[in-house]
Amino acid sequence: MTAETHRTVKPIEQARHPELARFLDDHAILRGSFTLVSGRKSTYYCDGKQASFSGEGLTLITEAILQELDGVETEAIGGMDMGATPIVAAVALRAQLAGRTLPAFVVRKDVKAHGTQKAIEGICPEDARQLVIVDDVITSGGSTIRAIEAVRRTGREVALVLSVLDRESGGREALEAIDVRYRPLVTIRDLGLTNDEPKT
Repeated sequence: MTAETHRTVKPIEQARHPELARFLDDHAILRGSFTLVSGRKSTYYCDGKQASFSGEGLTLITEAILQELDGVETEAIGGMDMGATPIVAAVALRAQLAGRTLPAFVVRKDVKAHGTQKAIEGICPEDARQLVIVDDVITSGGSTIRAIEAVRRTGREVALVLSVLDRESGGREALEAIDVRYRPLVTIRDLGLTNDEPKT
């Protein structure tokens, strides 16, 4: 099955953030033959860095996140390095320009053996109790859960998890299983994609 026949008519206009969905479809979805970390084969690959390291893409992402955070009580925003790194820094900047202080932090994959030896880098105030966790692409949710666990070990709670793109491969279920509220900005279904394995 080719990438084109694998796709269906895209319901992008029905997405919660259609402009971001269009950008992701045009720039962050690579078509071809790929082997995923799970070993599964796929006719497409989600490269979130093509959006989060683009000025236009990052603008769309931060605007969508700030919309999602309207009314959400949180004192800092962070996620696993490096998927969340450019995103949370940009959100902190745009929030400040809008008159809202929202410090940003990242969770290290590997804690350095020298210096401060911190698992959480950036700004996560000691008195911040409710945090938001962000990831660029969520598949099974493993790296996001590692960030949540790091935050919880400090005695803080996660008010909300956001992903730029949800690959709909078990991430939502894994996050709900650890009692976390989760909201994707865009899903692969919004882009007319599925997780069906290609026929050989």
